[in-house]
Amino acid sequence: MRRSTRICLIAVSMLMGLALVVNQGRAQEKATGRLFVFVGSASKPAMEEAKKAFEAANPGIRLDISYGGSGTLLNQMLLEQIGDVYVPGSDDFMDKAEKKGAVDPLTRRVICWLVPAIIVPKGNPKKVHGLEDLARPGVQIGLAKAGAVCLGDISEEILAAAGLTEKVKKNVVTYALSCEDTAHLAELGEVDAIIGWEVFGAWAPEKVEVVRLPATYAGRARNIPAAVSTFSRQPRLAGKFVSFLTSIEAKKIFQARGYAIRKPVFQAPGTKPSK
Repeated sequence: MRRSTRICLIAVSMLMGLALVVNQGRAQEKATGRLFVFVGSASKPAMEEAKKAFEAANPGIRLDISYGGSGTLLNQMLLEQIGDVYVPGSDDFMDKAEKKGAVDPLTRRVICWLVPAIIVPKGNPKKVHGLEDLARPGVQIGLAKAGAVCLGDISEEILAAAGLTEKVKKNVVTYALSCEDTAHLAELGEVDAIIGWEVFGAWAPEKVEVVRLPATYAGRARNIPAAVSTFSRQPRLAGKFVSFLTSIEAKKIFQARGYAIRKPVFQAPGTKPSK
């Protein structure tokens, strides 16, 4: 065998060995990993199911999810510079995360939509049928805390637009630090009404009722987005989870839990529905 032929065979063998090592490494990366995900509690019921589905399809990947108020979670991410995926309860907090450099904007995706509404205990004992009723003497109100929870910001916007901020605040007896805690206020009958999301009615239909708002206010619907954190040390795996959250399988999970998977369309007052 010629010397040049022998050298070529050795080089090919080395390249094949290197390719095998690389492929084994990629297979191992694909099969194993641990992601730390910050999730606004507005999506908790569906996210728990999505977590199970994702881990079942990817046995080597584990998701550690921290739920809470979107603003509180974002502050934690920035302070500790940790996290692989951020899923706030609304798009405005994702905007803040982008501005503060906490997420990669190119990875941002929309999962589902939330529509604001009044949520009351089953039977609606105080007969709350609209925003004006929240200002009635003797009606105890619970709100999400603005700045810490996206729902709190939306509540303030709605009350300001209705010109009821000061009147309703006189009736507010507590401020919750997450969407989940806000929903519990109505579920447990600790207040007579909250401003929440329509989906809260699907969380506990046996305990609460939904009082829908006019399009003027319900039209302030927000989307729940997801994005890869800039602090992630495994952005490829993080991106895989974000992609899953926008898959057909995940959307079915969210839809079954009462979330809107398409942007809601509201008719302006005095207009006829389009054909």
